[in-house]
Amino acid sequence: MRNLYAHRYRLSAQGATKIVDENSKAIYLVVGNWGRHQDVLSVYSISGELLAHIKQRGFGVFPKFELFANNQKVGILRRINFASKDLILIRGLNWIVTGNIPNFNYKIYQKKDLIMSLQEVLLASGSFLELTISKKSKEPLCLCIVAILDYFENSTNKKGQFRYRFQIKYN
Repeated sequence: MRNLYAHRYRLSAQGATKIVDENSKAIYLVVGNWGRHQDVLSVYSISGELLAHIKQRGFGVFPKFELFANNQKVGILRRINFASKDLILIRGLNWIVTGNIPNFNYKIYQKKDLIMSLQEVLLASGSFLELTISKKSKEPLCLCIVAILDYFENSTNKKGQFRYRFQIKYN
């Protein structure tokens, strides 16, 4: 298991986001945009190799996304929302994502095995997402899923459900 870190709210933004390890060494680059049919978000190794990507295939309350690893379709992601709880089913991989929307704590399971845990942490340089992933081979797909979670949370906040944060910035 290793921890990876991404700036909070940048994964769902258009452009590129650097994913780093505990030593702030760049490991992955997440590139893409969201909001329209056929939009794609891709995960690259820092050397430029495409490892995984996710495509938006549907709209509405419960949009549909397709997950790809090594240019092979590996799963279909569907979201089910229960007020402050989230449940995401990933058919094909047989993964289940459960989480708490207000606290932004999520876990990914395959049967009883924990694949990833996600939480928001406040570090000296700002608010980050901390991903603890069980196997290195699953990291690119997990990053795709975390980007979707960040997108869901961002789009929910834009629709009028605002969360207030107290944050001090030192220049």
